Amino acid sequence: MIERGTADELAVLLRGAATSSRAGNRSVAIATLRSAVGLAPDDRTAHRRLAAAYAVAGDRDSACGEYDRFIARLEGRGFLDAATAERSYAAVLLASPAAAPLSLPFTRPSRRLTADQAFALRRVGVAIVAIVATIGAMVAAGAEIFTSRGTL
Repeated sequence: MIERGTADELAVLLRGAATSSRAGNRSVAIATLRSAVGLAPDDRTAHRRLAAAYAVAGDRDSACGEYDRFIARLEGRGFLDAATAERSYAAVLLASPAAAPLSLPFTRPSRRLTADQAFALRRVGVAIVAIVATIGAMVAAGAEIFTSRGTL
């Protein structure tokens, strides 16, 4: 659990990074997010935003490295379900762009997605993966409670 003062500092850093990113200053956003991760090394939002900032800046290796570090931290602390969910999230967010669709003579030409649209679509995919993982965990927890007859 994050202490109140640290939570406030973290919120300021996350807002500052978002402001820098919107202004197009990716290097400042990344530096600010690195500070956020240093301040709150267990904060999922800080890690996800840092990895996403790296990805948007075109540094896929650093994005993958950030997820790898966070997943290793989760696994090291025994949070295996959270590590699995983060691994799924990273796989969707950092998926390689799909190959260009085949252009067959009987198909209508299709519009290609812009980079922002493709990123947004990936984020929707990530949200779906997170929802499915949450539902799976809830079902597993419910089954455990049911089989224990309410005594855990």
